[in-house]
Formats: sequence, structure tokens, C-alpha cells
Amino acid sequence: TLHLRADSCYVAAVQIGVGQVQCGIFNALGEPLATDRFTFEIAPGPQMMLQRVADVLRTLCRPLGAVGKLSGIGVAVPGPVDRAGRRLLVSPRMDWRDVPVADALEALTGVAVKVEHNVRAMALAEARFGQGKGLGSVAFVYLRAGLGAGLVVRGQPFSGGVHGAIEIGHLQVIEGGLPCVCGGRGCIETVVSDAALRDTARRLHVDAAPNALTALWQAAQTRADAASVIDGIVAPLATGLSVLATLLNPELVLLGGELAEIPDALFARIVEASWRRALPVLRTTSRIERSRLGVDAGLVGGATVALDHFLY
Repeated sequence: TLHLRADSCYVAAVQIGVGQVQCGIFNALGEPLATDRFTFEIAPGPQMMLQRVADVLRTLCRPLGAVGKLSGIGVAVPGPVDRAGRRLLVSPRMDWRDVPVADALEALTGVAVKVEHNVRAMALAEARFGQGKGLGSVAFVYLRAGLGAGLVVRGQPFSGGVHGAIEIGHLQVIEGGLPCVCGGRGCIETVVSDAALRDTARRLHVDAAPNALTALWQAAQTRADAASVIDGIVAPLATGLSVLATLLNPELVLLGGELAEIPDALFARIVEASWRRALPVLRTTSRIERSRLGVDAGLVGGATVALDHFLY
């Protein structure tokens, strides 16, 4: 007979990507009330971007009457964070290190801030509001600028280890592979990342828009060179997913970002190849499915982080 009033509080969400940002205002049930996005230059560093984030959040709050009423701000960032949830430790693709995101944004807005690894925030959003609701463990694998993963166990985001990030994209599984932005060689991300996939599409004279992986798959239906490229993409990706499933045993693995947008036949091939490499018993106890959060996965993740930390 009791329920939570949706308008009992507001939180802000920020998803910081490589050169782009999403901002939003959400109610107590995790429903978006207003959103906006912008691009930014990486080279000048994070301060100008964070100033713009503060300006955008104020603009979004005004018509809602939420100015001065935010319970907190959740920020999803593209890299590992410190244990206190205040600093972005490193973002190799932007060459940023030890960024005091929470301190800077609190000074600009006067609102408390919680920072979280972007894909772990997406996993938490799925566990709270999405397909993972009610499950004991949910993993989220996200392909966009890079390939990252997040895990939620018994309702709590997994943040063990030194940096608390599950960097599935930096598993070095390709023998004699290319150098990676992380400093390693032969990482999954050297073939399965937005930049790598677009480079491959250009080399094969394939139009990569709007989804490079889909474009390569379509080309592979009629071209042997593209079919060989797909083999070289599916194998390391399936190896990474099988390692994730075998080591962490999540009940549900959700594939998001560009992986959620690929054709059914390619998705089925990735799933089949992943289970072929994983512990056999997992095939009957775990599932690999598409995420339904879409392009706003990180933004919903940021809102979920804020609600978890400042309200729930």
C-alpha cells in the first residue's frame, strides 16, 4: 500500500564519453525528465568540459523547478575510479589521469557528486531498472570507443581489485596482434572497438555508417575478405565473453552499445562462439542477451548511481 513518490526528489546524471557528454535530470524512480548532450575537445583537458556540464545541468533544472533541489549527481566516466568514487584514475583514449571529477563538479554546482566506471554504472542500471532486475548477478559488456564490462552481484556493483574495473577489452588474446592504446599488444580492443572497426571498414572500402560491425557483417555475406575479417573479430570477442562467463559466472550477460545493434545472425554467432569456449555447464545456467537501454545506457547508469548513493 506504500509507494515511492516519483517527484519526491531529483538527481542529475552525467555520462562522459570520449569527446562527448550526455546530461540528464531524473526523478526518484529513475525516469528521465530532461536530457541534453554535447561534444567537446579532448586536448584542453577536463575542466572546460566540466564547466559546461554544470551549465547544462542548471539549464535542464530551470523548467522543472529543480534548481537547488538536486539530491546528488551521478557521473559515469570512461575508466576506473578511486575507491571513494570521486576521481577518474585514467582514461587511455583521452590521455587523462587522476581527474578530480567530484571535487571539480561539486565546486561548480554546489551539489554532492558520486563518480562511477561507466560500464559498471550501466550494469547497475540494468540490475535496478532493466533486464537484470531481481537477479543475483548481472554483467554488462559495452562496445563503443572501447570494450568494457561491469558486474553487479547481489544488488551491489562489483569493484574488487586495485582499480575495480573489468577491462575485458584489454585481454591480450591475439598472438602477434597490433599495439593497443593501453600499452599492451594483441588486446581484444585492437580489433573490437569503434575506431578499429571503422579502420577495418575503410580498408575494405565498406561504408561504416551507422554501425561498423553491422556494415562488415553485411559485406561478409558476399565478400570473402570481409568474411575473413568477421572471423578475426568474432573469435577474440567470443574468447573475452567466455572468460567473463567462466570466471565470474553471472546469471545474465548483457551486450550493449554497438553490440546491441547488430543483426540477429551475427549476434547468434557471437553467442554460440562464446559458449563453445566457456565452461559447458554455464550454457544451461547463464544467458547472453542484448541490452535494451540503448544509447542512453550510460546516462541511466549515472542516474542509478546517484539514486543508489544519495537516496536509496
